[in-house]
Amino acid sequence: MSRVLLVRPEESRSKYDFQGVIENECLELEWIMAILEAEGYEVTIFDRQVERKTFAAFLTGQEFDVFYGECRCFQEPFLLEYAELFKKQCGGLVIAGGIHAQICPERLYKDYIDIVLSGFNYYDLPAIIAGERTAANLSWQEAGEWHSTAKQPVDIRKMPRPNRSYFYAHPERYQYLDMKHAMWVRSAFSCPYRCRFCVRSHMNGGVYSRRDVNDLVDEIEENDNENVYLVDDDFLFDENYVRTFIHTIKERGIHRKYICYGRADFIAAHEDIIRDFKDIGLVYVLSGLEDISDERLISYDKRNTVANNERCIAVCKKYDVRLMAMFILGLDWRGKDFHKLYRYIRQNDLKHVAVSIYTPEIGISEAEYITDDLTHFDYLHLVARPVHLSVRQWYFHYYVLLIRLFLKAQRDGIYDFLDYGSYIRSFIRTILRRGEDDA
Repeated sequence: MSRVLLVRPEESRSKYDFQGVIENECLELEWIMAILEAEGYEVTIFDRQVERKTFAAFLTGQEFDVFYGECRCFQEPFLLEYAELFKKQCGGLVIAGGIHAQICPERLYKDYIDIVLSGFNYYDLPAIIAGERTAANLSWQEAGEWHSTAKQPVDIRKMPRPNRSYFYAHPERYQYLDMKHAMWVRSAFSCPYRCRFCVRSHMNGGVYSRRDVNDLVDEIEENDNENVYLVDDDFLFDENYVRTFIHTIKERGIHRKYICYGRADFIAAHEDIIRDFKDIGLVYVLSGLEDISDERLISYDKRNTVANNERCIAVCKKYDVRLMAMFILGLDWRGKDFHKLYRYIRQNDLKHVAVSIYTPEIGISEAEYITDDLTHFDYLHLVARPVHLSVRQWYFHYYVLLIRLFLKAQRDGIYDFLDYGSYIRSFIRTILRRGEDDA
């Protein structure tokens, strides 16, 4: 029997890692665990997000035959570190996968990595581990040369039920804000929209694939877990699908609390769906409002308007659904734009707000980058040069905005589980420490 180690690296090694605030279930590894255990493999998951030991300490004295590690772009350095350590210590087969492998497989072509799986076809892993090299979305190293098969999308309906033993072994972890132990459920691969800034629509070869409603509801019903995170890149997409989901949940008498992603224009146009979704347990809806300017929304290929955003805000308030309003801070922003956004947030009484720095994604953008540190591609750092401000000036306005948002959240009392003072003091230290102008 071969022993397989499935690994997810940490998202950050700075203090801004959102540990204890937003922790995502390792759904990809749980799918793979189910597939491999069905074929007789002994499988262990190491999720650095929850493990107290470092990977080096965990690996000491252990023997594994296969390593599979998944990562996003900003986790690449950590995954490579773990893969190299595994190869040196265990000498087994090393496989890399995940979102980053789908978009930039060549970046993972290293001497100590044997195989890169650049698709969702995890069901091919038993054959791949056994030595077959005919599966789609596969790259492998042979005599120092890399070879690849054709890329093909995957029908999500082929995926098994995940093995959630690791999730249930950590009942104090995997949360979304105040919703503890939130179970990830995915009904679709990729996204039907093509926003210019987003890498998600490039997943699965850009092909949108969705599960049947009854199958999705079956999975929710089979797991007696109060909080369910519907992690589709856009769950509120197909009106008939969402209505059927709500009806089926209600008909079966399933009682859960839900988090989901949804576009503002859908929410604006379907007030009755939000009302009915609230009735079956919708708590949070995450929506990319992105900007307060129609011109910028057009430049992002968002296919939405500020008017729709404001209607979305009104609908969520009417039915007491917590809207996590997500905004992008543009590279072309001036100081006044940061202030305008804060004023907009105040005027619209937005309680839950997330701001991210515009990040031209490696693999889908031809931008000129100002850093080669992939850990900075976490939407919390500038990776391309601002248009009107120096790097230092841009960061100054960014951190001032963050401090103002933290203070507003503290006044609103919505994140009482956070140490506001620690975050604010760290932002101020960062501002004072940035004595070097990168312009």
